[in-house]
Amino acid sequence: MRYVPAHLIFVTAACGLLSFGSSASAATDPAGLEFFEKKIRPLLVQHCYACHSARSGKSEGGLRLDTPEAILRGGESGKIFTPGQPTAESPLLEAVSYNGGFVDMPPDGRLPAPLIADLRRWVELGAPLPEPTGQGDAPAPQTTAVIDARTRNFWSFRPVEIRPLPESAGTAWPGQAQWPRRRIDHFIGHQLAARGLQPAPMADRRTLIRRLSYDLTGLPPTWEEVEAFVADRSPTAWEQLTERLLASPRYGERWGRHWLDVARYAEDNPTNESTCKPPRFPHPYRDWVIRSLNEDLPYDEFVRRQLAADLMDGLPPEELAATGFLGLSPVYHKEPKLSADVIATIVADEWDERIDTMTRGFLGLTVACARCHDHKFDPIRTEDYYSLAGVMASTRLVEWPLARVPAETAKQLQDTNEAIVDVTLRLSYAKIMQKTAKEAGEPTEPFQPRVDELEAELKALKERKLFDGPVVNGVQDAGLWIDGSDPAWTTLEFRTGTPRDLPVFLRGNPAKHGEIVPRRFLEVLSPSAPAPFKQGSGRLELASAIVEQSRGLAARVMVNRVWGWHFGQPLVRTPSNFGQLGDRPSHPELLDDLAARFVLHGWSLKWLHREIVLSATWRQSAVHVPAAGETDPQAVDGANRLLWKMNRRRLEPEAWRDAVLLAGGQLDQTMGGQSQALDEKNTRRTVYG
Repeated sequence: MRYVPAHLIFVTAACGLLSFGSSASAATDPAGLEFFEKKIRPLLVQHCYACHSARSGKSEGGLRLDTPEAILRGGESGKIFTPGQPTAESPLLEAVSYNGGFVDMPPDGRLPAPLIADLRRWVELGAPLPEPTGQGDAPAPQTTAVIDARTRNFWSFRPVEIRPLPESAGTAWPGQAQWPRRRIDHFIGHQLAARGLQPAPMADRRTLIRRLSYDLTGLPPTWEEVEAFVADRSPTAWEQLTERLLASPRYGERWGRHWLDVARYAEDNPTNESTCKPPRFPHPYRDWVIRSLNEDLPYDEFVRRQLAADLMDGLPPEELAATGFLGLSPVYHKEPKLSADVIATIVADEWDERIDTMTRGFLGLTVACARCHDHKFDPIRTEDYYSLAGVMASTRLVEWPLARVPAETAKQLQDTNEAIVDVTLRLSYAKIMQKTAKEAGEPTEPFQPRVDELEAELKALKERKLFDGPVVNGVQDAGLWIDGSDPAWTTLEFRTGTPRDLPVFLRGNPAKHGEIVPRRFLEVLSPSAPAPFKQGSGRLELASAIVEQSRGLAARVMVNRVWGWHFGQPLVRTPSNFGQLGDRPSHPELLDDLAARFVLHGWSLKWLHREIVLSATWRQSAVHVPAAGETDPQAVDGANRLLWKMNRRRLEPEAWRDAVLLAGGQLDQTMGGQSQALDEKNTRRTVYG
């Protein structure tokens, strides 16, 4: 996984000429609009609006960039929007590339390459813009993040509830004696009947056991297992097979792989190590996820431990591995020679990544889009963003021992971690002084002994063995303070147990502060004004709010993810965006009903799997030839959103590799431990590679 530092966006620049190679589809593409809101609009607001907006009273060259209408209209030289224009001919990219064209922008120097790459990517996407608002030349509204009864009534913000079965729930079709089997089938069948469709027949038993085995364990069934199931005609054969596979340790490996993708799990960073260092101890988090799923840890507890296991009483030390969800987030290099403002921006990028991963993963909301301004589409204010940023600012990434250690050893570990930070900063400063002397033509030898001394000290600290046992990259409560009083030396200090409320960074700039915002939950998901967090960083209170105060949104999001992993297509096709730009559910009543019952059954993921795979919907054949006189389902619903048959799905590369090794009798099914290169000598499951 590659991390692109967002702080490269916030550089001093000026915009003078824009050209948009757009298409009609780009304007309505949610991913493109999200890219514009998160990457491009902040750039325009910070660096262009001063000369090209109604609020500033300026429109140099007759060009304004603050409304879709104004951008589409262009300036005195004509329209700046050219549909289908090749990227190479874009005046915008020509200007920022400093190729000696008609104009070079910004006039005070060429933009950094990553920022130009963002602009190029935007143009390649068709320069997506929001739909015109109809406000013409009127200034853009101060905020679109209105929080009231209407916005709280948006479909994904409503409380989940068990829904009554549709009136036509008992619909039966010729030759479909197995339909319906579960509540799921009633909701699916209702929509099929309303469109004049009927479901595909049930798949044959050989197909079903193969489908179920891959779905729940990621491995194929053996020949003996297939033959035994085909021969077993007992009425509970399918239920027994389901229970056996759910009880297999291979289940956690399969479904752990799915969750690790949501958690952006990665053990190295080969393409971006110059700016972002990889974690040293990632695998305990992976092993914790697999173990927790095998044990059917309730999902609400699964969420709490990933955000705040270190703050929960009564947990064994090995549960600290859960905090790898935050502990494995990117950490960018911070040279002490950089100014305090630059380092503050880099640190803010780290907070932003954690907020984005957390809110998309657990809530299906793009809260990070409110970093520079109120969310343009959802009722999420900038104050909401910085209330969560305060939680992240009060949290420090550390390396935790996953075994019980004496209090004295724990104190030594903390002291060692702090010493590593201190020595790393001093070593960086010594190397900077050495490099500066070399560039000035002065002797560098006087600095070498100090560099050698600090490198040896740092190596010794990192190799210090304070305890025996595994270690994980995790988090602890600690406020970060940045001291930039010395222009040549910026100091980072973590104050353990010291929480911080952050001010709003105006337009995302850490150097420009608005009002201080208390650490709290999102306002739109709170019944009234959300109460400030009082316990340390607030991570535990935040985790509890996600599963208890979100009106079932966390349950909806997870149910939708599990459904998508089973069917190859979720009910909401944007599983990490349940906001205005996201998809609407194909079966809203079904999603609500399933989410409400998921909570009622103790947030049990294994219960959810049973409910899905025991349904007639999931057991349909992937082939459906309509009978004579039957409506052609392909003509009515070519995308199979109504699920009139099972979706065909490709086997993922991980499962394909594991299946080949298993079929050849070579698969090493040892669980856990450090990862190994996936070469020809490694025969372990791919999740451990």
